[in-house]
Amino acid sequence: MSRIVTIIFSFIVFCGCATQVPNHQELTQKIPQNFANQKIIEQIAFAMPSSTILSPKEQMQILFADEVLWGLIEIAIKQNMDLQIAQTRILQARSQLKSAWGEMFPQVNANLKVNDSHTRGSSVKNGAVVETSNQNTQIQATLSWEVDLFGRLSAAKNAKESLYYKSLEDLSNAQIILLGDVANLYFTLREMSLNILLTQENILYYQDILELTRLKVENGLLDTTELFDAQDMLTNEQNILEQLKSKQEETKNALLVLLDVKNLGFNLLGDYVFVLPSTFALNTIPADVLLFRPDIKAAIQSLYAQVYNKENAKASLFPILSLSANLSDVLGSSQGEAGNLAWSLAAGLTAPILNRTQLTQNYFLQDAILQESYLTLQKTLNTALAEVENAIFNTQSSQLQVQNNTQRLQNAKSYYEFSANRRSIGLIDELEYLTNKTSLNNSQKNLNTSKNTHLQALVTLFKAFGGNLYLTKEAQ
Repeated sequence: MSRIVTIIFSFIVFCGCATQVPNHQELTQKIPQNFANQKIIEQIAFAMPSSTILSPKEQMQILFADEVLWGLIEIAIKQNMDLQIAQTRILQARSQLKSAWGEMFPQVNANLKVNDSHTRGSSVKNGAVVETSNQNTQIQATLSWEVDLFGRLSAAKNAKESLYYKSLEDLSNAQIILLGDVANLYFTLREMSLNILLTQENILYYQDILELTRLKVENGLLDTTELFDAQDMLTNEQNILEQLKSKQEETKNALLVLLDVKNLGFNLLGDYVFVLPSTFALNTIPADVLLFRPDIKAAIQSLYAQVYNKENAKASLFPILSLSANLSDVLGSSQGEAGNLAWSLAAGLTAPILNRTQLTQNYFLQDAILQESYLTLQKTLNTALAEVENAIFNTQSSQLQVQNNTQRLQNAKSYYEFSANRRSIGLIDELEYLTNKTSLNNSQKNLNTSKNTHLQALVTLFKAFGGNLYLTKEAQ
């Protein structure tokens, strides 16, 4: 028996087929070595040690100093349905991996049989009735093992292992997306709430402007067209209010779904000030940070899984060597015998004949899917590059818009104060003063919108870099 085992393992060593997965250089040979805006993010001398890199949630807290937002993020991580779905998929992938591992080991089945027989007869000498009984107990074990000569089972196991790692990356990607979505909805909700209050103020001002304009028209001080313009401004502001309320309701409901709660738990009508994060240098981010994005790492694991699936399909074309063994012990209880032990060992070699065409086409199918996986990975990388480019541009552009609207608001405040002084000495009337007040509110609304746009651009940048902007606690 030892000789048979030696021969089997010799076949495994010399005939085994090891699957080669593409290495890092092969995967990234078509990736641009630098981003298009090379001057922004190429000047990196040494990357930070992995031990000092904070988690995406910690970097989000450093990036946005808002305790209400932090509380919402904690709720989302605990209760979000998408994260729970991703976690169940990890459990599924883990079970499939363990099942694939089990296929590589011998399968043992055992059964117990008990036979009890009774017979009655008459003795010839004395005519007495004689009853005899016999009971046999049989214990039987069957062992079967498919020897993985050509790596079919190993390839299947490795494919499941890659899919398990992919499920882990999918969870990380879902967490980063969730962090960004919660932040975007929260900031949008804050903008809508602030601008609704300003719009409601404007409606009161436009109502007064309309009434004053009507009085002047009736007294011949203004042309009738001025009345139409005043009415149009009031109607337009009322429409803006309804649009803001509609967007606020949609944003609130979307945030409730992400959090899986019934109410938000904070007051939307309270005073709120947008806190913009301090600027940070993008040139401290390594250019290869894209390769650590969870969605790209998941795409790489999918590629690995398909490499193994193709190898599995190839190995299925070759013969299958299987071993089987039977072990049985028969005990005669009525006779008090110790029992009889019997065992047998057999080996079989099977090869696909009638279904070979099907197996061959399956190999071609897996090869085509593998090519698709390569293209999908390349598309994911190209998309990631574009997302980084867009996020960097939008971050810089939105920052300039915030600066411009801040200056416009200062100008509007200065002009409003100037008009208030002129009104106090009778140089302008109430109509012009109210118009300046609405202009001041509109400038404040524009600044609120631009601040929200800038914060959302930073969120997009955070997601584009895979939740890793290399922020440290010193930057908080």
